[in-house]
Amino acid sequence: MKLLFVVLALFLSFSSHADEKQDYLYYRDVNVAPYQNLREFFDMPDRSGHYQVTLVSDSIGPLTFDVRRVEGEKETHLQKTRSYAIGDHEFHAVFKNMMGNDDLIVEIANSNPVFGAKVSVIVVELPDGS
Repeated sequence: MKLLFVVLALFLSFSSHADEKQDYLYYRDVNVAPYQNLREFFDMPDRSGHYQVTLVSDSIGPLTFDVRRVEGEKETHLQKTRSYAIGDHEFHAVFKNMMGNDDLIVEIANSNPVFGAKVSVIVVELPDGS
């Protein structure tokens, strides 16, 4: 009986965790090697909308986060920040895709020469009027 309860509890916890990730437009865990940059491309939906871009990491910094709009072959800088925190990096940016034909690039720079960084990149579509 205890085994059945444990299996049921594990199943419910995994299924609720899977439902949470379905709310995201994109969710990626990326690894940035020591003293390296990483660029992640996001093919955004072909409709107008507002999107929240969130980057979270518990790695040792410093880390630099840069969000860019891609219009065809042209990149436009939207927002950039550098975090010197030790284990508590969080960055938010709003990406407004007014015409519905732009894409998104997130660039992460790890300035730590010894330790790599694991960063979660989350893109969520905001409700209309945001």
